[in-house]
Amino acid sequence: MGEFVMPGYLNEYQRKAVLDKSSACLVNANVGSGKTTVLTVKIRYLHESADISYRDMVVLTFTNKAANEIKERLAASEEASNLPDMRYFGTFHSVALQLLREVLPVGQLGYTSDFQVMDPEEELDLALELIRERKLQIKYKNRLKKRLEQETAGTPGRNSSRIQDDMPLLQEALKEEKKKRDRMSFSDLLFNTEQLLEGTEWKPQWVIIDEVQDCDALQLRLIQRLVDKGASLFAVGDPNQVIYSWRGSACNVFYTLRSAYDAVELSLPVNYRSSETILQAAGAFAQNGGGFTGSRQGGSKIVVKNHYDPFQEACYLADRIRGLVQDGIPFSGDALFFYVNPGGKLTMTFPKNVGQ
Repeated sequence: MGEFVMPGYLNEYQRKAVLDKSSACLVNANVGSGKTTVLTVKIRYLHESADISYRDMVVLTFTNKAANEIKERLAASEEASNLPDMRYFGTFHSVALQLLREVLPVGQLGYTSDFQVMDPEEELDLALELIRERKLQIKYKNRLKKRLEQETAGTPGRNSSRIQDDMPLLQEALKEEKKKRDRMSFSDLLFNTEQLLEGTEWKPQWVIIDEVQDCDALQLRLIQRLVDKGASLFAVGDPNQVIYSWRGSACNVFYTLRSAYDAVELSLPVNYRSSETILQAAGAFAQNGGGFTGSRQGGSKIVVKNHYDPFQEACYLADRIRGLVQDGIPFSGDALFFYVNPGGKLTMTFPKNVGQ
């Protein structure tokens, strides 16, 4: 094991996070602050300096893209003949699947190690099949898929206690039928992993989490189970940027973990992505953290325009883009973002001869 060499491109805040020796550390990483870099260097530091095997780390992300980026950066730092065994690096669901197949005694729950995973639509179809077969009375079937996810996670909706129907019977029937078919839903992967971890001797030395602010209650319980078994915790995220609130992200994850484990909380305030103008505007909406520091100065003023309808908006944007092109900025230098309301549809039609 060679001596760890701290990359020279890290700023003082990033280096402090990498070198922190706390058993629980939360890093408040503002957007564009290099959080993936810090997370990856932290993993290298633990491996090269503290001699922690990659197999003794659980690295959890919310997307396969994020997991693959971390793996690729780590692989690039190793010699070709010494590629790291990143067995438990991935999304919450993929890591849970790996643990259930390789480590945890799924037989205790009535499954085989070759169980298959069913997507939410398959689980919904099975639930509807059981409702018909057993003549169960279930209200609000248009929200059945969401109710099933909430019940499995142990976080029923606010009005669930007021709904008098056969949901408990359906849950029990669905649970037994999935065992018979040797199938688990995505929620089952997390729930069963969290339950089985309690009775097994296996434990990682470190749990490392990307975008921790997006954890829902079930994911948070899984993290807490791993930490309670003796694993150290290192998590990065931006409490101002909760993108999964629509699907049940837990409220104030930073506060929950900080209180539970007396965690050290650090910050990455330097933004490398946006101009000072954008950061000042963003700071007006931020509810957490100590503000932003930009590495890029200046920037054009932010202009807010109200329009009567989408077509007038399109005309304005077309004229604006045409003017930028006439000023020497190519079409490839323009970015156009659309916000689409999940409950509706936004269509923007540009006048002819605007360009490609």
